[in-house]
Amino acid sequence: CSSDLLPASGAMDTTSAPQIIEHVSDSLNFTPFETRWIPQSARFALLGQMPRATGVIRICELDKGKINTVHEVEKPCGFKCATFGASSIEERRLASGDYSGNVQLWDLEDMRKPVWSVKGHEMIVNAIDGCGGLNVGGGA
Repeated sequence: CSSDLLPASGAMDTTSAPQIIEHVSDSLNFTPFETRWIPQSARFALLGQMPRATGVIRICELDKGKINTVHEVEKPCGFKCATFGASSIEERRLASGDYSGNVQLWDLEDMRKPVWSVKGHEMIVNAIDGCGGLNVGGGA
């Protein structure tokens, strides 16, 4: 950072810079690696890893300034990434990538087992994106 970019007072004017405002917070018993808003709802999905390296998907909703857990499921392997971009807005299926290299598609109404799964990599899936929400093919 060059000092000639700072005003004469030495302070930086941040009034026009983007701001992060905390509306609500909650403590977690796992490390979250991904948070995604569920399309057209006041709910969101948190994905991560428990201290014992198992995975967790937690569905939460906002209710009058509070976070309520709607559903939580624990799986054998930690989750690293997720997207709703692999399905239509109506389906709202969550695609996830985990530490074992699996790519899975979840029905949020029944998360006992994925509706689709494939071994995508030998090791961790760090990032995932999809195109199914654009009505192009069946997702990616």
